[in-house]
Amino acid sequence: MATLALYQPQSFRARLLVVIIRLLVRFKLHVKCLPSRKIDFREQGPIAWLKADDGGFGFLLGNPSSDARCVIIARKEGGELIIDKVGLSAAARQAVKAEFSIMLGLPERLPGLLNLRKHEANEQWAFYSCPMMEGKSPQKSQDDLMLETLDSWAGRSHKKPFSDSGQWRIASDFAASHHLARASRLLDEWRDLEILMGVMHGDFSPWNVKISAEGRVGVIDWEYASLTGPAVWDWLHYLLQRATLVDKMSSSEALEICRSWAHSPEGRRFMDHAGWGSHTELCIGSYLLYSNATGRFEHENLLAEWNE
Repeated sequence: MATLALYQPQSFRARLLVVIIRLLVRFKLHVKCLPSRKIDFREQGPIAWLKADDGGFGFLLGNPSSDARCVIIARKEGGELIIDKVGLSAAARQAVKAEFSIMLGLPERLPGLLNLRKHEANEQWAFYSCPMMEGKSPQKSQDDLMLETLDSWAGRSHKKPFSDSGQWRIASDFAASHHLARASRLLDEWRDLEILMGVMHGDFSPWNVKISAEGRVGVIDWEYASLTGPAVWDWLHYLLQRATLVDKMSSSEALEICRSWAHSPEGRRFMDHAGWGSHTELCIGSYLLYSNATGRFEHENLLAEWNE
């Protein structure tokens, strides 16, 4: 059940599957209705080494389309539920090591950051451990809470010219190499615009956030994080990912969600505080250029729609 709680699907069918499995486990029918496998682990292997208590463990396999596919393990240690993220392949080891290195460099007591208990990287595996946080993915009614978290991150940021950031250079190079004249003009015209730069998660999405029953926010999967990212980009990513992947909106509809938010009273306040002011198209366009340049997300249609 603890392992199942780690899976945060957004689609109705996937959520229904979770409900069914929970019911099977609750009534002890899973041993009869679900397939089983017997797995042998090496005594000196990472899973045997991490299993501190003899209470068993559960694990989820990461994204099958990723070259750096990881294993997420739930186990007990001293009666406490612990979550481990383990990388075994060379790409996965590097990704996990990079992620816990980023987490170690984040400001202490950053809202949403889980406590890093253990971490290690060697030639066989890399892993880090955090205490498990009980909670659910945020709903639309909790958008204010998400913005409060990002606003607190922005409070730890500093303003500097956009062109001084690595993100501006990546976006500018992408616009030039793909002959996106409008984007290049915008980036060059407002290169000296001073915006807040600081903590950026890089994949701030509903499935990477948990909210406890007490309203505490926990943010997971920091592999794309940066300490010098533009404020507001995380929120644009959140809105776009939810609109396109959960609500199945078209690219034009998803972009309109971002524009409507930026023109709302709360959006204007956040945009002004972050230094973007009324430059909504610059903010959205530069994020989409950077996102497409890194190739981490399927945002090609969003950029094409924005460019039109």
